[in-house]
Amino acid sequence: MNLTVIIPAHNDEAPLHRLLRHIRQLKLASHIIIADDGSEPAIAFEPLPAAAGLPPERITLLRQDRPRGAGAARNLALRHAATEHVMFLDADDLPLRELPDLLRDLDGKTFDFCIFQHHDSRCGADGRWGQMPADQALWRSAGTDVGALSQVSPAAAVSLCQTANYPWNKIYRTGFLQEHGIRCTEIAVHNDVELHWRSFLNARTILASDRIGVMHYVAEGQGRLTNRNGPERLQVFTALSRISAELRARGDLGAFEVPFYRFAAGLLDWIGSFIRPDLRPRLARQAQAFFAEEVPPPVRAHLAQCEGGRLAAALQQAPAPGTAAVPAPAPAAPPAVRSRPPGRQVWLHIGLPKCGSTTIQRHLAAAASDHQARGVCYPQAWRSPDGYRNHLPLAKLPPKMLPQALAEISAEALEQECSRIVLSCEHWANAFPGSNLLPLYEALQAQLPDWQIRIAAYFRNPYDFAESCYAQFVRAGLLQINRHRFYADGAPSIEKFLACFEDSRGFPLYSNLGFARMLMAHFPPEVLTLRSIEPQDLDQPDMLADFCSLLDLPLPGSTGRRNRRVSNRKLAELEYLQTLMDQNSFARLRPQLMETDFSTRPDPANRRGTTLHIGADTAAAIARQIESERAQLQQIFATGTGGLCEIRNGAGPEGWARASLLDDGDRARLRAFAARNAGSTAAP
Repeated sequence: MNLTVIIPAHNDEAPLHRLLRHIRQLKLASHIIIADDGSEPAIAFEPLPAAAGLPPERITLLRQDRPRGAGAARNLALRHAATEHVMFLDADDLPLRELPDLLRDLDGKTFDFCIFQHHDSRCGADGRWGQMPADQALWRSAGTDVGALSQVSPAAAVSLCQTANYPWNKIYRTGFLQEHGIRCTEIAVHNDVELHWRSFLNARTILASDRIGVMHYVAEGQGRLTNRNGPERLQVFTALSRISAELRARGDLGAFEVPFYRFAAGLLDWIGSFIRPDLRPRLARQAQAFFAEEVPPPVRAHLAQCEGGRLAAALQQAPAPGTAAVPAPAPAAPPAVRSRPPGRQVWLHIGLPKCGSTTIQRHLAAAASDHQARGVCYPQAWRSPDGYRNHLPLAKLPPKMLPQALAEISAEALEQECSRIVLSCEHWANAFPGSNLLPLYEALQAQLPDWQIRIAAYFRNPYDFAESCYAQFVRAGLLQINRHRFYADGAPSIEKFLACFEDSRGFPLYSNLGFARMLMAHFPPEVLTLRSIEPQDLDQPDMLADFCSLLDLPLPGSTGRRNRRVSNRKLAELEYLQTLMDQNSFARLRPQLMETDFSTRPDPANRRGTTLHIGADTAAAIARQIESERAQLQQIFATGTGGLCEIRNGAGPEGWARASLLDDGDRARLRAFAARNAGSTAAP
C-alpha cells in the first residue's frame, strides 16, 4: 500500500526518532511528513532519513514558526500528502507489528477509511491488553470485533463513531479527506474531535479491523494535553459547533444526531470534572447555550430522558465560590436565541472568484461617504488605493501582523462613528484554506468580541463559473494553480485546468457544494451566508443590490462599470503564448499582448464552441454534479438556488462543439513575437 505517515511534533525529538525507528523496522511508509509545531530548537532534517530508513526525497519536514497545536500541524502536513492513503501517528505513540499485516489486508480494497483497534497504556496497569473497556464495548455492540477485516454497516457506524476520537487509529484514503474538506480543528486541545466525527458523517465505505495496530501512551503530568485544565478546554465548542453545523445542514445524518450529542454531553461532563474551578461557570454557560441552540428539541428531550445525569452535569458544573449555579434547561425547552449587541457587525465579503466581487468593491469605494453617514465603513486602511480598491493588502498579511491591522481598521470605523465594517477581497476564497481568512476571523473574535462577524460568499452557476475561472487563469492566474507547470507540456486546456483544481482541492471546481462544505468545515453556521448571484435566485434586482440589502444600505441605481471583457480570440492568443515563454516574460509583456492583434482575420463574435469552453463530457459531468447537490444546496443557501442549479444544453447552434480560434498563420505570428521578445525556442 502506498502510504504517507504524518507526524506532528513539538519539542519531542527523542520520541520522534524512536517512532521513526519503529516505522523503519515495520516498513510501513512510502513517505513520511513531519510537521514541526514551532519546536525550539527546530527539528533537524539531517538525521531523519537514516532513522526512518527512507531516502531523503521521501521525508518531508515542514515547520510552523510558532506553536499552533497538533491540529494545525496535521493540517499543514495533509496539504502536502501525495500518496493514495495516509495515516496520522503521534511522536510518543508506537506502531505495532499487526499494523503491516493490516496494510496487507487493505491492499487492493476500496474504502474511505479503515478504523482499527489499539492498546491503551492505562490497560497495561491492570494486566489487560487492548482498548479501554468503554471503547471495547462499542466495538462489540457494532459487531466488528470478530475477524481481521469487515465492512462497517450504517448501523454499526452509529456505534463506532462514539469510540475515542483519536486521529491515529485510522487509515484514510487521502482523496476522501480532501474531497470533503475534513481536517483537524486548529485549537489547542480536542483538535481531533472534528476529524473523527466528520469522517464518519461523510464516509460511504468504512472498514474495521480488530488488529491492534498502535500502542497509545497516556502519561502522568501536566505537560500532557490530556491533563490540561485551563481556558484552552473551552475551545472544544469550536469543534462541537462545526460538527453540529453539518448535522443540521444535511437531511441524511439523522441517525448520528443522538450519538453525537450524547458524546458531546459526556465530553463536557468529563471536562467539567477537572477544569479549573474558576472556569466552571463559563463552561456551564457555553454548554447551556450549545445544547439550547444546536440540539433539535426532540433530540434534547431524548437526551434529558436517557442521559439526564451526564447532560445535567454538562450543563451545571459546580460553580466557583460565590457564583450561583447555572440551572439546566427544561428537557423540551425551545432553542434559546444567542444574544448579541445590536447593530455592530463586521462583514467579510470573500467572493468567490468571478462572482461579481469587483462590482461590489467599486460601489463600496465610490459610495463610501454616503455609506459612512449611514453607519457603514469600507475602510481605507489596508485597502488598495486604486484598481480594484479591495482589501488585498490585508488578505496578504501574515497572521502575526493582523492584530495591528485590525486595530487601525477598527479605529477608522470608530472615528467615523460607524457600527458596521465591510472588508472585501476574493483572495480569501481564492486561496482558501491557505489564505489568512481563518486567522483573520479568529483575530476579529479576539479584538472585537462585542461585534457580530459575518462572512458572505457569492456563488455562480457552475457552467459559467468554470469557463470564467479558466479565462481569468489564462489572463493572470487563479486559484493557486502553478502556471509554470500548467503550460510546461505545451498542451493547456480547460479540462486540464479543472483537473488541476480537483487534484489540489479534492473536489471539482464546478461543485458549489464542495466550496460550501470547505467553508462550513471552518466557520460556525451563524457566521456564514452563502448566496447565489443568479438574478432569478434573488429578491433584489441583482447581486450588488442583494449585498447592499444585507447592510441596510440604499439600493444602487446601477451596477456601474464592469471588468473589461477580453475577447475569446485574445484569450486563445494568451493561452498559446504562455506555452512559448516563461511566466516572468509573459507578465512583463502582457500589456503589449493585450493591445496587439496577431490575427489577419476579422475577430468573430464571442460565440461558444471554442476550446476555451467546456466540451460535452465536462458539461455532462457538471449536470451530474448539479443533480447530486441540488437538495443540499437548497438547505444551506440563504438565497434561492434555481438559477444556481440550472442545467444547460449549450448556447447557440454549436452546443458543446469544440473549435480552435487560431489558424497556422496566427500561431506562426505568435511564435515570432515570442522569439523576438522572450528568447523562446518553441518548436514550429
